[in-house]
Amino acid sequence: MNDYIIIILLIILIIIVIIKNKKNNNQESYDPLKHEGYNKDIKDDIKGDISTKIENLRTAITNSVSTVSTNVGVNKGIIESKSGEILEAHRRLVESISGSKKSGIAGELLLENFFRSSGLVENTQWVKNQSYEKDGTTLSVEFAIKHPTGLVLPVDAHWTKTLYEQLSKLREEPKNDERDRRIDEVYKEIIKSYGNKAKEVSKKYIDSPISTDFACVYVPSESLYLELNTHITTDKELWISEIQKKYKINFMGPSTFSAYCSAILLGFNSIAVDQKAKTFLKHVDALNLLIKNHFESAETHENNMKRAFKSASDIVSTSEKIKNQMEKAEESIKEIEDKNNG
Repeated sequence: MNDYIIIILLIILIIIVIIKNKKNNNQESYDPLKHEGYNKDIKDDIKGDISTKIENLRTAITNSVSTVSTNVGVNKGIIESKSGEILEAHRRLVESISGSKKSGIAGELLLENFFRSSGLVENTQWVKNQSYEKDGTTLSVEFAIKHPTGLVLPVDAHWTKTLYEQLSKLREEPKNDERDRRIDEVYKEIIKSYGNKAKEVSKKYIDSPISTDFACVYVPSESLYLELNTHITTDKELWISEIQKKYKINFMGPSTFSAYCSAILLGFNSIAVDQKAKTFLKHVDALNLLIKNHFESAETHENNMKRAFKSASDIVSTSEKIKNQMEKAEESIKEIEDKNNG
């Protein structure tokens, strides 16, 4: 009988030791105070690291945008400073081909030279002899300015050089009725030629879904452009305004076209700045989403740890109850032994 009692006591002692070790291990494996501190340290480190990265990204993007903005201003200054040089080079080129009979080709050469001197990027911001297809329609342009949206602004050149030379020579002759009659005839021919050109350009480009709702005709001669720009019709209206309303065509001389290209170039650079800013905001939004998801995950992890701690506490509590019950059993056995020995 005593042997059985001793064996039972040994078993009880072994169980008690195991329970105490498990309790100690559970207490060491998760300390809520340590865990809260550890989580706080992790959050502070993560917040600090993320804040640093955001600030670095913000600084980098700001510097980049500032650089582009600065470049816009620099480009504007360069364009303005070189505008006179471009016009002077254009004038010399006009004089160098003044003897040419192929005025149409000469006009295209002058327009191409102007584009190359404008600062616009060839094949990206302006094109020559290109064809575009959209919705089953094809648009072929001699020259065009490309908008970031994909639309193109057609630009054709037209130069009634021979007629204008005749007009200039007639005006140098002594005044008489015959001279005035011939001047009037040549002048009307020039106006008619540009009117027909406006009609032709409108028919070629305006109704296309690929082009803008207006087009340009480049007049290589500043003085000839002034003649067109100041011509008054029989209805006492500006002829050039009637052409704009009727055909949606704008005539531009060298100075006007230079200013127009400069404005477009600055607009393209401004678009580049705006795109960089939008890209920055896009990255910031993505980063904010990542931060939000990270802290949600951290909170979920913390809740899981708290549930695990509660479960461990329940196990410890159950172990205490088992221990107490075993102690009661031990006391009962001891009382029985004492009675038997007595």
